[in-house]
Amino acid sequence: MKRFLSIAMALCIGLTMSLDANAKRFGGGKSAGSAPSHQTRQAAPAAAAPAAAGAAGAAAKAGGASRWLGPLAGLAAGGLLASMFMGGGFQGMQFFDILIMAVIAFVIFRFIAARRRKQQADMAPAGHAPMQREVFEQKPALNSIFGGSAAPNAPAWFNEQSFLEAARNHFQSLQQHWDANEMDKIAEFVTPQMLEFLKRERAELGDGFQSTYIDDLQVQLEGVDDRADKTIATLTFSGISKNSRFDQGEAFSESWNMERPQGENQPWLVAGIRQNG
Repeated sequence: MKRFLSIAMALCIGLTMSLDANAKRFGGGKSAGSAPSHQTRQAAPAAAAPAAAGAAGAAAKAGGASRWLGPLAGLAAGGLLASMFMGGGFQGMQFFDILIMAVIAFVIFRFIAARRRKQQADMAPAGHAPMQREVFEQKPALNSIFGGSAAPNAPAWFNEQSFLEAARNHFQSLQQHWDANEMDKIAEFVTPQMLEFLKRERAELGDGFQSTYIDDLQVQLEGVDDRADKTIATLTFSGISKNSRFDQGEAFSESWNMERPQGENQPWLVAGIRQNG
């Protein structure tokens, strides 16, 4: 019984830590696709920039240390199993013992994956229709909190407030589908060219469920251009990306090139991502 409990504990540690070992947020933190048309502005007053930079630097350093926790715990689990092999801990093991261990490992993995999926669902607001199918609403664009309108070239139907609210939902929903490897659902949000890039990036992470948490998410509209064939908008997202609730995380800032074909009831699609710095 003691031997069995030791094996079960090693499996628990190894499975728990391996889930986050290679986790990356949506897009793998890379630039791809059509470059955004508008420059990224400062999202905070200049006086607050040093404090924000210091906080981001501290988070990044802490995140660098926390990224080692998963691999180290995995090594510890591996060492435990190795010691059991070398010490004869598996002597006399029967096929039924191996089968029980496999079942325990499967149950643990499903439990952890389901819990993390639920946590991601709780973080992301339900639905993405407001941005996916922007309605032609004759409302004036809301002035940007950074002074003046960020969309002087926007069409009359564009509503900045609802667009930014939907953008936040868009970002969280995409991250949730990315973690669950639901590329068919991601296809609803991105252009075909971006989808091919994302499929390659996600394949490098494996088929399993991963866990990514986004804290302090900020969304900023950089600009909107209404063209003959499509409307283009640039959104900048910034925040802290974590692999677990206990991870201090890493600061990020990236801009998305959003495109919407002209016509009623058309979707906004991610056509490109640019990493800022």
